[in-house]
Amino acid sequence: MRMLLLIALAALALPALAERADRDQPTIIEADRGIFDELQQVNVVSGSATLTKGTLRITGERMELRTGSDGYRSAIVTAAPGALATFRQRRDPSRPGIEEHIEGAAERIEWDEKTDSVRFVNQARWRRLENGVVRDEISGQVISYDAAASTYRVDGGERADGRVRAVIAPRTSDTAKAGAAPLRPATNLPEVRK
Repeated sequence: MRMLLLIALAALALPALAERADRDQPTIIEADRGIFDELQQVNVVSGSATLTKGTLRITGERMELRTGSDGYRSAIVTAAPGALATFRQRRDPSRPGIEEHIEGAAERIEWDEKTDSVRFVNQARWRRLENGVVRDEISGQVISYDAAASTYRVDGGERADGRVRAVIAPRTSDTAKAGAAPLRPATNLPEVRK
């Protein structure tokens, strides 16, 4: 059953990657307090922690940001008790007139800039939006999203009922027409005789 879900999730994936322009943007960290260790290249911040890099935004209560020797960054963001950490990023446009975003939430979010991936752990939720409308949703115990390959892996885990749930929107003609120009009344029709 899980293998079928992975195949279905791969089928829904469109060839849209995380916003490429985000790679060239500075990483901005905000929080109530922090410890910045330049020698170890580790920053630990807490209290409404936020990481922003272009269209990428991750929020939580505590964040540990590491910079590797190659310059790539990774972060582990944890939520406050009873809350969820959040993730949001725009995807590169793949269809005219369609703006896509990826959103997710979990007790812990693990982001890796080098592999262009994010992992949602415990009470994980993920969704894809087109022009602000939710198109696809996934929930499970652990969700791994690989933006570079546009793939998702979901595990139901041992908690609750251990099930994975995916809601995949139909690809209807309305979806295809979403990028088309809006209809307008014709102004040059011949007059109708009675």
